[in-house]
Amino acid sequence: MKFNARVFDDSFLQQYDERIAAFYQMWKAKCGDDTIPSRSDFDPVEMVQFLSGITLVDVDRETHELTYRLVGTNEVDVRGKDPTGERVRDNFHANSWEDAWGNYGHVILTKGVAYDNSDIPNSNGAMVEDETVFVPLSGDGEHVNIVMLYSIQRRISENMA
Repeated sequence: MKFNARVFDDSFLQQYDERIAAFYQMWKAKCGDDTIPSRSDFDPVEMVQFLSGITLVDVDRETHELTYRLVGTNEVDVRGKDPTGERVRDNFHANSWEDAWGNYGHVILTKGVAYDNSDIPNSNGAMVEDETVFVPLSGDGEHVNIVMLYSIQRRISENMA
């Protein structure tokens, strides 16, 4: 069982799922001259292949309170509910709040990327390998106001020890 195989730079590209790499490369292409892209830089039409695994989380600039803005259909299925509009602290999909904040906090405070590959239960209690990349978005180019996540899950075989 894996708990928080975290990477805080793009070295995760050496061990990634190709869908995670494609999403990251799309985000990176929007960064330009080391600037953080904004939500408006992303057209849903160009992101069709990723939409079911996308989560957008609003970040309160003063308190760093996190609120789900949009949760993709695959993410809703894995969770067993749609937490859109709710606080992340009350509805995170991780082994603990500290684990979840470790990723969000890194992205918000450093304006960097976070990659997490952990084994966690889905809404049916089955263990899944959850591979997620967290990237910052900024409306003003300076402060992270949205964290965008892209996640994929693979069911862990019961035959694995």
